[in-house]
Amino acid sequence: MDFSLELEKIGHFITEKLAGKDAVLGISGGVDSALVLSILARVLPKERIRAFFMPDSNTPETDLDDVKKLSESTKIEIKIINIESVVEAFRSLLSIEDRYAMGNVKSRTRMIILYYFANINNGLVIGTTNRTEHLIGYYTKFGDGACDIEPIMHLYKQEVWDFATFMKVPDNIIRKKPSAGLWEGQTDEDEIGMTYSDLDKVLEDVFDLNLKSLTDKHKKVEELHERSEHKRKLPEFIKAGENKDR
Repeated sequence: MDFSLELEKIGHFITEKLAGKDAVLGISGGVDSALVLSILARVLPKERIRAFFMPDSNTPETDLDDVKKLSESTKIEIKIINIESVVEAFRSLLSIEDRYAMGNVKSRTRMIILYYFANINNGLVIGTTNRTEHLIGYYTKFGDGACDIEPIMHLYKQEVWDFATFMKVPDNIIRKKPSAGLWEGQTDEDEIGMTYSDLDKVLEDVFDLNLKSLTDKHKKVEELHERSEHKRKLPEFIKAGENKDR
């Protein structure tokens, strides 16, 4: 992949879709959001970029360190908003014990904050989902999956890592194990049950080469895709004029 051309293509996409509006972005400390911020810093005036890091009690201190390094490397201010009090309010109000449900609450809390800032600043929320995560539905519906434009959704995870290296994203961010930070010690690959390297290869087989059900890994990925189809579709509805008496 020619990353110079890729940067130009994504930059054009972003500026066209924003149409002069501000870019509002959530920063996690991971490589996907770091790459997107690095791209935004190249293609937009700094005053139009509004970046937010929203930690909670399970967020590792190393993520905060990495976010500070990212801010320095991009020369973009990243505002820190601790969401722990909001998360705890939900936990108490709803007596939440299931950690997956709690993880979704955290993700949707961050979405609310991003859309608040988009609302008051006439901005659009920029997504950070890559193709790998999109195809298996590895994101929270109406959480980190909620945004106005998705500039890296056409890139597999390995391509994100390679592009991030080209964009000089801080090494610590590129090398760290991917994690959604939903609970202490959580990693993407453990939760998915497959390395991103294997996952990318299987996804390419299934969706780019139409090679299906070759191995147990292929069947697992096909099942993940099928189970998460509702995340990639608009809500179901009755079409106007459908089933009318004639």
